[in-house]
Amino acid sequence: MNKRYMPVVERFMRIHMLRRAYMHKNLNIYGLHFGQHPILKFISENDGCTQKEIADLHGVTTASIALSTKRMQCSGLICKSVDKDNLRKNKLSLTEKGEKALKESEEFIDALDEMCFSGFDDEDIKQLYNFLGRIADNMSDIENSCTHEEICMMHPGMRRKGKKSDD
Repeated sequence: MNKRYMPVVERFMRIHMLRRAYMHKNLNIYGLHFGQHPILKFISENDGCTQKEIADLHGVTTASIALSTKRMQCSGLICKSVDKDNLRKNKLSLTEKGEKALKESEEFIDALDEMCFSGFDDEDIKQLYNFLGRIADNMSDIENSCTHEEICMMHPGMRRKGKKSDD
């Protein structure tokens, strides 16, 4: 790994792991698993949405969302109803229990974020947002235009490893 970027990448990974572990541990208090909060939020903002819409937004398979929504339905967080115009489609809505879990978990997440950004002023947050946006844009460009082999060919240390042999 490039020594120039290594401390920054390691810090990203540590922040991600800490937040994920903390969220996983504490969302259980509200009857939620880590990945369920964004699904509940989407359903709340898009009442009657489909599993496919959620899957497309999160970049996962519909089977993955189907499993999650089935668990959420069994937990009483959401309800599914058949779309009258297309009997193969399920429309998703929050139950009262789901609305309560979403509201309480969002209050917890807001408080956690306040603590995480303690000592940051508005300019610090704006600057961090812009830096992260540039990284996200670079990653999108790479994802949309570069193959593994092309990335390897761009990096001097990887040229031999990424280059295919003519033998």
